[in-house]
Amino acid sequence: MKHKLLSLNVGQPETYETDRGPLKSAYRKKPVHESKYLSSLNFEGDEQADKKHHGGRDKAVCLYPAQHYRHWENHYNQTFSFPAFGENITVEGIEEAKVHIGDIFQLGEALVQISEPRKPCYIIARTHGIDDFPAQVMQSGYTGFYLRVLKEGYVKTGDWMSLVERHPSMISVEEVNDVRYNDRDNHEKIEAIIELDALSDSLRETLQKRLS
Repeated sequence: MKHKLLSLNVGQPETYETDRGPLKSAYRKKPVHESKYLSSLNFEGDEQADKKHHGGRDKAVCLYPAQHYRHWENHYNQTFSFPAFGENITVEGIEEAKVHIGDIFQLGEALVQISEPRKPCYIIARTHGIDDFPAQVMQSGYTGFYLRVLKEGYVKTGDWMSLVERHPSMISVEEVNDVRYNDRDNHEKIEAIIELDALSDSLRETLQKRLS
């Protein structure tokens, strides 16, 4: 299984105007065409404005599947350009239903591992001026996901993201999204997800609170 990286995107925190006033965020990233070094924390030239909820070793890279853009363009009857979802990498053909927490991929020179689904927040609504955008993303399951870096290295647009190792649990990103937003009280599923060694610490803590 391999998928092409169509857009590599980085950005710095900035304050920009929205329909509800100014917003400070690094959401509005820009595509870059030169190689960027991917460290254990982020791509060279990339930063997060809210480090409490974004970034860190478990969320070093945000990935969004390129084919989902067609869904949102049809849904909202407007055009979205990469990286409209604030993602670091826009990758063609990869799907939440077919990849799993803990799956390991080669990405350019780097080695990365899926750590948790991306949780859409108010910033996507504010940036695009679409109030129901976060809710629609959650409902669709087209959330994208985060990656931690197991091996640092250079990455560029056009590189392949190739599966190296499938996690034995086989718990998909889609299944975690379902427990997170829909099947919220399924303790059996929550316990299985919590036991995943590759799950991000922050999501593990969130799900553990449901059990108590």
